[in-house]
Amino acid sequence: MNSERLQQILDRASKQRLLVIGDLMLDEFVWGKVGRISPEAPVPVVEVSGESFYPGGAANVARNLREFTAHVGVVGMIGRDRGGEQLRQLLADQKIDTSACSIAPNFPTIVKTRIIARQQQVVRVDREKILAPDEKQIGLVVASVKKMLPEIDGIIFEDYGKGFLVEKLVSEIVASARESKKVVAADPNPRNDLPWHGLSVVKPNRSEAFHAAGIPLQ
Repeated sequence: MNSERLQQILDRASKQRLLVIGDLMLDEFVWGKVGRISPEAPVPVVEVSGESFYPGGAANVARNLREFTAHVGVVGMIGRDRGGEQLRQLLADQKIDTSACSIAPNFPTIVKTRIIARQQQVVRVDREKILAPDEKQIGLVVASVKKMLPEIDGIIFEDYGKGFLVEKLVSEIVASARESKKVVAADPNPRNDLPWHGLSVVKPNRSEAFHAAGIPLQ
């Protein structure tokens, strides 16, 4: 592929309007240095010098797509908590549409905290609750996505196995998207055995492809 062809592809991609549907997360990085070992246990003591936050999971996919195209939206569950507020603000700063997200009071926003010292990850702390949307939430999400279909060109499902992508939600959105002749792609998760029928593209990684085909991974 020459540079002219690549530029044509990027120019075409920049005009696409995309919707990412999946498990939304907040990535937190705690930066510091290790100066001593704790007297309480044989573990390092990290002296914190700073923190940074980024969209994670499906929200990170939307953030990356935003570098290539002007219009990106995300759909997923966000808790009514501090992490949820931070995530929505980060997405708003990137001009990523979150209007179709489900704000769930009983759902804690998934937060993954990585503690880094001397450019190495010391430990990761996951705060998450695997929780599927209820019937009401599914209905609201599907209705919101259907309303958005005339304004988008494609849908990307991003499954991180955290519970949001259930069969009813996926099948109803895929059916409506196909009727509207939209491109639908999925990045599946082997822990969530969904029937990915009627999609334009399914993009598993190597281990996921072997798992889906029932072939032992060498």
